[in-house]
Amino acid sequence: SPLDANMIWVGTDDGNLQVTTDGGKTWTNVSPNLTGTGIPRQAWVSSVEPSAFDKQTIYATFDHHMYGDHRTYAARSNDMGKTWKRLESTEFTGFAHKIREDRINRDLLFLGTEMGLFSSLDGGKIWFRMKNSIPWMALVRDIQIHPKTHDLIVGTHGRGIYIIDDIS
Repeated sequence: SPLDANMIWVGTDDGNLQVTTDGGKTWTNVSPNLTGTGIPRQAWVSSVEPSAFDKQTIYATFDHHMYGDHRTYAARSNDMGKTWKRLESTEFTGFAHKIREDRINRDLLFLGTEMGLFSSLDGGKIWFRMKNSIPWMALVRDIQIHPKTHDLIVGTHGRGIYIIDDIS
């Protein structure tokens, strides 16, 4: 976690989402706390994003396509994984690969899926598809924000890299 070097989050391909607050000496599996969100129990944890603004806040994406489920699964916890709220939108298409919180604006979120790039300006309440010359089938695998130029860098599978200049 950017706010606490002893806090480490790890997601696995069999649905476990674990956190340590003592640098790895002890671990807590918080995946059972996802019950009730609609996220399948053993969905692969495809990304974990600790907030840069609040060490209690964590975002995660989940991928269940190996079981024929291509729905978009993303969630947020504001209490270190004790409770979770699913991030949902009728805009979402494709299973989720990556979620990223902006470095400057805590309410600006980006979600990369098998079928595009989505963004929220209000902490995940309302989402929209980012177009900015990004194809509908972008297969977004990674999202980075350049620390100096504040460019949004989107890595895709088979479609290259897209850079959206200075999103600040």
